[in-house]
Amino acid sequence: MTVVPLDPASPASHAVGIDFDQTLVAHDDGWQDGRIYGKPVPGAIESLHALKRLRSVFIMTARPRRFHAAVAGWLREHSGLETLVDEDPERAYWQGDCLLVTNKKLGAAVYIDDRALRFTGDWTATLAQAHHAIGLPATPART
Repeated sequence: MTVVPLDPASPASHAVGIDFDQTLVAHDDGWQDGRIYGKPVPGAIESLHALKRLRSVFIMTARPRRFHAAVAGWLREHSGLETLVDEDPERAYWQGDCLLVTNKKLGAAVYIDDRALRFTGDWTATLAQAHHAIGLPATPART
């Protein structure tokens, strides 16, 4: 794994990005029109606090913006941390004391996501893993 130490010259090194659904909140009963009904994934809130003590943290969600305030509310309720919904269309980095809720992939030292695929520089291996992740054979059929 690539190590990204805190570097005053690198804004990305100051933050950790965490996916919301199925990483912080469990949704055992599916999407349900976007309603946030789940409980925290075991260990998620404690880990969120531990990371927050070390770096700025932003929460990424693919949910439409109309759900971002509800995501922020769920985070406040379950973590006790202050939250902010991202309203800045130009934001590229996050360095702040509260949790930022955004749908942007901002610069970060690390991302935590339940659907992530780690790229190690080998596209052959990565493509095989991507095919597996989307339910296809590891080696595509030749045409």
